[in-house]
Formats: sequence, C-alpha cells, structure tokens
Amino acid sequence: MNDTPHEPEDPSLPLNANGPAYTSRQDRNGVPLTYVAEKLDSAIKALHRYGRQHPNSRDGLLEAMYYLLVAHLGLHNMLGKANDHSLAPRLLNGSTKKLDAWLELIAREGDVRGLAALDRDDLGLPLDP
Repeated sequence: MNDTPHEPEDPSLPLNANGPAYTSRQDRNGVPLTYVAEKLDSAIKALHRYGRQHPNSRDGLLEAMYYLLVAHLGLHNMLGKANDHSLAPRLLNGSTKKLDAWLELIAREGDVRGLAALDRDDLGLPLDP
C-alpha cells in the first residue's frame, strides 16, 4: 500500500467523506475491502454474542467494541459517525436485532470504495442497475 499524505492527484475524487484528517490517496492490491468488511462484521457480532452470554464482562469489552466499530466505520467511509461515544455501549448492550440492523445500515449506506459522491455515469456504469 502506498500512502500519500498530500492532496490527491485528481482533486475531483471524493476523498473527504470524513474530513481531510482521515483521508489520503492510496493504491492497493490485495484482499477486496468487502471481504475485510465482512470479517469486521463477523468480529463485531462475535464480540456482541460473547457480551450477551457473559453480561458481567460487558464493561471489559467496551474498548474492543469501540475499536472494532471505528475500523468498520472507517472502512465504509463513515468515520465521522465514530464520534458518537455512546455507540459502543449502546450496541454492545442492545439486542442482536438492533446490532444486525445497524450493521446492515452501515453496509448499505457506507462505501468501501470511497465513491459514494460520484454519479453512476461518472464511474462508466449504466444509469439503471
């Protein structure tokens, strides 16, 4: 991976979805980011499941849940949502249904490719899915 901390070569690219402090131009070859997102999703669910099975351990799980959520949100170009410091305890202490709904919302509204602001025709894709 090649990190470039300066402005992107093409200023029309929407790299500021979370503000300039969290963005940089990167070239990457490797595992698809959707695969990484699925693994983070599974880790969040596993931690939540453990917390439900061991309610007395939830306070000790909050830090791990917080960092998993930050990574998941960052991957989906929604890092600004991580500023909600009540998110980790709410999701960890909430129902499985609530967690699943939140994860589905992030997957649907987020964007692992960083192209959410572009129109479909800007990407060379057909206008009708």
